[in-house]
Amino acid sequence: MFDIKKILLLITILLIVACKPEQKPRLVVVISVDHFAHFVYDHYRPAFTGGFKWLEDHGTSFENAHHEHGYCATGPGHFVIGSGLHPGPAGVIGNYWYDRIQKKDVYCVEDPDAKELDIPAYSVSYDKINGTTSGDWLKAVSPEAKVYGVACKDRSSIMMSGKNPDLAVWYNWRGSFTTTDYYTETIPTWLSEFNNNLNILSYRDSIWNNAVEPSLLAEYTHADSFFGETDRFQDSTYSPVFPIGFEAEWDDAKIKNEIAGRPWMDRMTLDLAATIVRETDMGQDKTPDILNIGLSTQDLLAHYYGPFSHEVMDHLLKVDGYLMNFIDFLDQEVGLENVVFVMTADHGGLPLPEHWTHIQHKYGGRVDEEHYMATRARAYGELDSLYGTHDFIHRKGSSYFYNFSMMDSLNVEQSVVDSILQSCMESVEGVYRLYTKTELMAATPDDYRSYRLRNFMHPELSPDLYTLVEEGWLFRNPYGTSHSTPYDYDSHVPLVFSSVNTPPRQLMDSVATVDLAVTIGDLLGVEPLNRVDGKSLLPLLISE
Repeated sequence: MFDIKKILLLITILLIVACKPEQKPRLVVVISVDHFAHFVYDHYRPAFTGGFKWLEDHGTSFENAHHEHGYCATGPGHFVIGSGLHPGPAGVIGNYWYDRIQKKDVYCVEDPDAKELDIPAYSVSYDKINGTTSGDWLKAVSPEAKVYGVACKDRSSIMMSGKNPDLAVWYNWRGSFTTTDYYTETIPTWLSEFNNNLNILSYRDSIWNNAVEPSLLAEYTHADSFFGETDRFQDSTYSPVFPIGFEAEWDDAKIKNEIAGRPWMDRMTLDLAATIVRETDMGQDKTPDILNIGLSTQDLLAHYYGPFSHEVMDHLLKVDGYLMNFIDFLDQEVGLENVVFVMTADHGGLPLPEHWTHIQHKYGGRVDEEHYMATRARAYGELDSLYGTHDFIHRKGSSYFYNFSMMDSLNVEQSVVDSILQSCMESVEGVYRLYTKTELMAATPDDYRSYRLRNFMHPELSPDLYTLVEEGWLFRNPYGTSHSTPYDYDSHVPLVFSSVNTPPRQLMDSVATVDLAVTIGDLLGVEPLNRVDGKSLLPLLISE
């Protein structure tokens, strides 16, 4: 008797891997949900009925996919998704970092040469990034292929779209989606029209209400007013609860900024993605196209309220519906038989420490800020007593950069400085280790923490002493949560490859997010333009 699932899988394989151009997917859609840990995805899986469920029901889900770099954040994560490279050796060592050569803080996609056009924009592009993306590889082989990126965050759209897309667009936090002259000489008419119809200020009197059934909230979330959540509305008395609106005294600029923290922003992003497909005829010919979509609002809400909050559940269920509408649109516009989807995340995140400790009953918490700063002052005092100053240290957050020429002039021994800072700072509850760059650059797989951090290190740009908190701990105070560690809650993310004829499968193979871009290249029959760290998952996708 024939196995219908195997037959459907074989049909899909022939569609996506055949060498003939007419048999390749006409459109690859990469969807990155910001701050969407695998444990969060898995937790809400049974509640999804829309787009997330469709992708799962028509996809191969890699259940053990990780970002294999230690500092899990938006810029590095989206760089990895696009390029197939670990971020550290490529010089992408954060969203922001201290550049010891320029002696200033820099932004991961800043480009002083990029200029705004008719819509306000910061000077950003991919130009200074040391890498290429799957879109660049496709363009090198098929210049007529279309590659677009859209997200709320500029770094999300830019990092996924690469050096040579047709266009990367993002929200400017001032009421419009925008781009820079790195990508185009003029703003496309369709983007201007889309912005004209946004009318962000019309949301001023809009209220975000919770639409989830009380029984589902009781099953999946903690209480609405849960200590540790950030109160973002009517906060004169601490009450982080629904409904959530915009304060009457907020000016227009504040409204345009705050809209990014409401579910409507992800709906706008998907609406703009649909506009791009329609206006540029993506997926309408036999040359494959790539559309990169970054859904950024989940990051803001997870930071504010934690992943087990009413706010995050309501948002994810709304996005579930928005995604289904977008998939239906692609069915009408392109035909789902011509589309391959990839859904993943740039990073995960720690639950609220209060949830971690009081509900999950695990060791963790918030590093005591006052004690931490006093301990650092004590360490600096020891250095002052030895060398008369500690000005040879530049601190960025909890990372330490040394001025070696100044240290040489004062006969300062680096090992002594390392030892004093390590001895003092590692005494603070919640601080696990202060690693030297030398340690991390030589890390081996027997310690996954330092080994992942090695993939985040750059021999010249990275700090000379790097702080890692204990699992379950963070520096953020007094409310909210964060990410940026090598621990699994930050590194473990969804990775689902979907197409309409694919039967659902879950694979437990250990894979990495650097594999995503290489796999897309393999699906489209294009090779990377440079060395990559990932490997193609195509053999796993076509295995039984």
